[in-house]
Amino acid sequence: MMPFEYFLQNKEVKTASPDMNLAKSLVKDMFERIEKSLMLDSKIFAKMIFENIYDALRDFCDALLAINGYKSYSHQASISYLAKEGFDVSIIEQLDQFRYKRNGSKYYGQQIFFEDAEQIRDFYLKNKSKFERIINKKGLKEKRVR
Repeated sequence: MMPFEYFLQNKEVKTASPDMNLAKSLVKDMFERIEKSLMLDSKIFAKMIFENIYDALRDFCDALLAINGYKSYSHQASISYLAKEGFDVSIIEQLDQFRYKRNGSKYYGQQIFFEDAEQIRDFYLKNKSKFERIINKKGLKEKRVR
């Protein structure tokens, strides 16, 4: 994975005004996607689960970019930004592997299997507290009104 600065230099990321509203909206979408995806049966909805959780995690990355004044035009750039937020390289590499698999499914007809859905689900659940800690620290969690 190339460092974030590489993507800046190659104009795959642009600077923008920090956008807290966009970041909060992305985080809200993230939680909705994941919540609904976790309700599905991986044996029946493997592709839907995999793609939704991947897209939700990319929303998380893009939310971090938005509050820091960046707009990404590359999934790789969004993922590489996690290094700037203190994520371990193993987490970044695994998320990049999910990116690769998702692109294969979305654009080249490669199949997503039960095991793939379970792997990304387990990845999210294992790292959920880290995602939530950063979301709370950055003030990105919308308060629910009931």
